Amino acid sequence: MLLSFGCKTDQVVSEIPEISFESVSVYKNMSGKDSILVLSIKYKDGDGDLGLSVGDTFPPYNFGGEGFYNLLVGYKIKKNNIWQNILVPGSSDTLQFNQRFQRLNLSEKKKMVSGNLDLRIPASPYPGVFPDTIKFTGQMIDRKLHRSNLVESSAIKLKH
Repeated sequence: MLLSFGCKTDQVVSEIPEISFESVSVYKNMSGKDSILVLSIKYKDGDGDLGLSVGDTFPPYNFGGEGFYNLLVGYKIKKNNIWQNILVPGSSDTLQFNQRFQRLNLSEKKKMVSGNLDLRIPASPYPGVFPDTIKFTGQMIDRKLHRSNLVESSAIKLKH
């Protein structure tokens, strides 16, 4: 007689979010030129405190506060073989696609959450700006203001 037992232990996941770029998809318009990019960001968080509610408007989640955006997305272009931030036309601000996403765990109980979050970004970030090679950086911030690891996509070649 052969007996075999297996047991699955509960996975312990840090309450500091962890992310990675799962994929980058490029969609073309009717002219065959790149139009929309979809970044798929894989995430996991041990206590499930990712995301903000509509009512999260008081510090530190207020506009200009450290927790206003909970997904930080940087945008870089390759110019003369050097990666650099791109400036918003007419300003000294760097171009970013920071976002506020809704709570992923609506319960007040701590529980691990994981999944993918898709972000749609135009291939031409501003009228008249047509970079040929770009990459993104990403970082998530949870409700306790824990910052995830900082990730960077591979180079993305665009056809405008």
